[in-house]
Order: sequence, then C-alpha cells, then structure tokens
Amino acid sequence: MKIPDWTYKLLFDKKYKVIKHIFFWFFIYADETLSLVGLTSPYESGYSTILLELIGDMVMVYINIYYLLPRFFLKGKFVEYFVLTFLSVVLILLYNNYIYEISFSDPEVEALSVFLFEIPINMSLLFMAVAMKLISYTYKSNTQIMELREDKLETELAYLKTQVNPHFLFNTLNNIYVMSKKKDDQVPETIMQLSELLRYQLYECSGDTVPLKNEVAYLKNYIQLEQIRRQSLAVDFDLRVSNMHLPIRPLIFLPFIENAFKYSNSNSGTDKIDILLEKQEEKLIFSCRNNKGTLHSGVSGGIGLVNATRRLELSYPDSHTIEIRDEEKDFTVHVEITLP
Repeated sequence: MKIPDWTYKLLFDKKYKVIKHIFFWFFIYADETLSLVGLTSPYESGYSTILLELIGDMVMVYINIYYLLPRFFLKGKFVEYFVLTFLSVVLILLYNNYIYEISFSDPEVEALSVFLFEIPINMSLLFMAVAMKLISYTYKSNTQIMELREDKLETELAYLKTQVNPHFLFNTLNNIYVMSKKKDDQVPETIMQLSELLRYQLYECSGDTVPLKNEVAYLKNYIQLEQIRRQSLAVDFDLRVSNMHLPIRPLIFLPFIENAFKYSNSNSGTDKIDILLEKQEEKLIFSCRNNKGTLHSGVSGGIGLVNATRRLELSYPDSHTIEIRDEEKDFTVHVEITLP
C-alpha cells in the first residue's frame, strides 16, 4: 500500500518542524502533561522541577542530533560519538539528581541504583530522537538523489530533443533556393511550412507535453517538405485517433520518420513509407515501415534510432514497448505507449 504524500510532508517538511518537536516531547512527557491538566495524580516534586528536567533532556537531545551526530557519527567517528553521547547522558543524570535533591551520600536513598536505572531510560530517549533524525536524513538524501536524477533525465531529454537532423534544414533551404530560381509558385507556402516547423520546435516543444493534433500537424509538415526533394517517394500516413487532444511528449516519433526518409533511398521510383498512428484503448500505437535502399545498406539504424529509443525510455519509463524489425527489403519500427 502506498503511503500518502501528506504523511511524508508532515514528518519531513520543515514547515512542521516545531509541531513535530512539540509532539515528540509531549509523547516523552505524556504522564507529566496529563498530570498537569489534572487527568492523573499530581507529582510531589512539583512542576517547576519537571520543567527543569525537561530542559536538561532537551539540551542532551539537541546537542546530540545537531552537533554530535553530524560532527562525529555521520563522518564515521563512531567511538568518539558513543563516548561523548554516554558522557552527555551521565552529565544530565547528575543534573537530574541535583534538581531532585538526590544525594549519593544519603544512606536512606539508593541514589546509585536510581542513577544506574535511569541510564538506559535516558539512552532510550536519546536514541529514539537520533533514530528519527537519521530517518529524516535518509529521506532528505533520497529526495535529493531523486531530484538530481530527474534533473539529469530532463536535461538529457532536452538535449535529445535538439538532435533533430540538421541536414533536413540544410536540404530544405537548398530546395527552396532551387524553387525560387525556377520561380516556383509554391515557394511562399514552403517557406511558411518551414517557419511553422521551426516555430513548433523552438516554442511549442518547451513544455513536457503537447496536444497530439499539434504533433501530427508538425509531422505532416515535415513529410511534405521532405517530399519536395523526394517526389518519387510515396508516403502513406494513416491516422486512426478520434481524440486529437491527447497529451504527448513532443517530437517523440519524428526520429523514426527521419530515419525512414534517410534510408529509403533506392531511387528506383518505388520507394514507399507507411506510417500508422492509432489509439487502441489506453495505448497509442505508432508504426513506420520503409523499404530499404542500397546506398546505406546494412546500417538502417544509426544514431538517430539510438537517440529516439533513449527518448522513449526517458519520456515513458515502464509504459512503452518498441519493436524494430530489420528485414531483407523493409525496415519497420513499432512503438506502443500506454497513456496515463
């Protein structure tokens, strides 16, 4: 059973530090507190003496958890820590004997027996506080490790998002230049498509997710621009999603499509790329198949697929599957993402 988040906040958040300390000392001095409010028998020694004892215990505990623990125990100086801890317990017990006016020389009082009996009690109090402090240290340390790990993954993911093939931009600009030389009427529309691609990549992809419709529009623009220079390449984009507002990580499928364009280069006039994007229950399914060209035979994967696979691992940990089939004539990537 998962522990609610509010319990962690109550136990470890600095905002509740004073409240936690009050509850701790209320628990330790519960009998005395109940006596003070009249629920149990009053103490003969008086509440001023109990207050002095409380102050002594607080000094012992706070010196330990805020000085001895970080200065010695956490630095591996265990002998010094335990010796100083034991001495602090002895000093506080001597202090208690003084405020309760217990004399070791009084034959009617077994002061030594009381003293020895109180040592394990005070040690238990002290190590209870130390245990709670160590648990707090452990939680904070694990939280910091998780935050650093998440920051590292986000940084890596942001880096991988920038790894869109730079050759695409270079080739597209070359194509626009050639079209402009020919006074092609499609130049303004092509420039607008390229502008939309760059705008999407620079601004809309800054968040964690984007609506699926925006991602699909980006992919279609990319395909149209690629087809300007590969007019003999047939592309079939089969979209079977009813809810186009599904949130999805940006640019998650682009590297697979880039890879398909890059390696379906037989120049035979029969090159084809089949892309499928569909929603089945809780899964978003993406499939991209291209015929293998001859110019880069045997290297249909490449660093683009490595980056794309890593991005899937970072974006959808434990909630995706990827299957890559490198066959004699075709190369296929099949991705299934379980949406939250």
